[in-house]
Amino acid sequence: MKRLGTLLSCAAVLVACEPPTDTSPTDGVAAEALGVTTQTVRDDVAGIAIEVPSDWRVQQDPVLFNTYGFALFEPGGAMSGGHERSPVARVALAYQIKPDQIEGLVQDLMSKYQEFSPTRSEVVVGRGLRGTVVSGLPGTDPYSLVYVADGDRVYRIGLWTMEPGLDSRARGVLASLRFEQPQRSVQSLNLVPVEQAKYAAPPAEQLAINQRAQAERILLTALEGGEPTQEQGVQEAGVSAQQTACEFGQPGGMFWQTVWDYTNKFYSGYTTVYSGTYYNLRPGDPGWSAMSGNYGSWWGQNYHVRKCNTGLLNQYYANDWPAHKNANVYPAITGTVEWAGWDHADSEGYYTLGNYVVVRNNGYRAIMAHLTSVASGITWGTSVGMNTIIGYAGKTGGPWDEHVHSRVAYGESLTYNGQPYGGSTVWPNKLRCVSCKANDPGDAKGNGDGQFDVKDSTGAKFYTRFYHGRWMRG
Repeated sequence: MKRLGTLLSCAAVLVACEPPTDTSPTDGVAAEALGVTTQTVRDDVAGIAIEVPSDWRVQQDPVLFNTYGFALFEPGGAMSGGHERSPVARVALAYQIKPDQIEGLVQDLMSKYQEFSPTRSEVVVGRGLRGTVVSGLPGTDPYSLVYVADGDRVYRIGLWTMEPGLDSRARGVLASLRFEQPQRSVQSLNLVPVEQAKYAAPPAEQLAINQRAQAERILLTALEGGEPTQEQGVQEAGVSAQQTACEFGQPGGMFWQTVWDYTNKFYSGYTTVYSGTYYNLRPGDPGWSAMSGNYGSWWGQNYHVRKCNTGLLNQYYANDWPAHKNANVYPAITGTVEWAGWDHADSEGYYTLGNYVVVRNNGYRAIMAHLTSVASGITWGTSVGMNTIIGYAGKTGGPWDEHVHSRVAYGESLTYNGQPYGGSTVWPNKLRCVSCKANDPGDAKGNGDGQFDVKDSTGAKFYTRFYHGRWMRG
């Protein structure tokens, strides 16, 4: 086992990281199970220290939830069936809870999620503390939640795995945890409360640009066939004929659209750590995005792989559209909002979607995720059209670059509090754009082919060819 001798680079005051100093046999066993080269992450507000592999990423809570802590992500790709930054765990101080409340909370979880047949068990956490585990919860990956008390403090640990239950990685995380007396209060961090942060407006200058872009989009839409009604194209009768292995093609009349506009300045001098410069090749010509950013999360490929799991969020045909922070985000389909905000209470299995919005049109649901904030007025029950701004692009939910995670599915069910799961993923046949051009001038390397493919009798423009690296304009 080799330990890092340098400090882990983390945001000031939120997570203070330092080289491990504890060399007890328990630490060594846990670290060896997790990896060869390790780092110790220590948070003096939550009172948490944990030893993890050196290549794991740490994501601090960006806002104040009803718990306070950080999430851990492991690099991984298609071979492991997960996200390139796959979620491992979220470790948090449940600062509003007392130890004698744990049993009631566990029973409540078992009751609320009984349709998923959750299981309850006990597990050893850290140096002999007893934790209560609820496994089989819904999420972006199979999810378990652990409650454990250390003195008068309660900790809530969420764990994502390949299959329901605790695997060796999850058990290694639990074994490596150390709880310490917090040195500062959660309130001392001055984090913005989640409900306030959910609707935070972009800076005034950016907001003015966004509003102008929306107005031009509305005008262009009127000139290019107009805006469809919510009922247009929902040909659910044809679903059964097209369905294959938990997926089916987009019905001919079902309306999808690009989820961004020319406020997307991803290619105007914008640099990234995660995606490098490959998707940063259009300086001075904003409004473009590609299939897809982050090297390979385009439809039907790489880490958006699930399509047949009845208890989880199926995302086989999801796409990650690179987008500049605070760029306008529109719904992929017209309909009614069924979710708006963070998953921060109860089980947190959808935590990695960050701040997200779900829109339903009859049996179809679209997700637009990782938003910096949700737009004012976008709440459950709100009707949204083609040109409704539902939020602003960001990177909430994990240690990735700004992008919009977008996906449409059919026939999903909902958790008791409105999160979608199960159903069938839908592959795209056509995608409407508004400001797309007649031809693509090409990027810095000469790669072209970003023009729209179809223009119908009303003047509406559509993309109909989908493959990795294809440039599109909103």
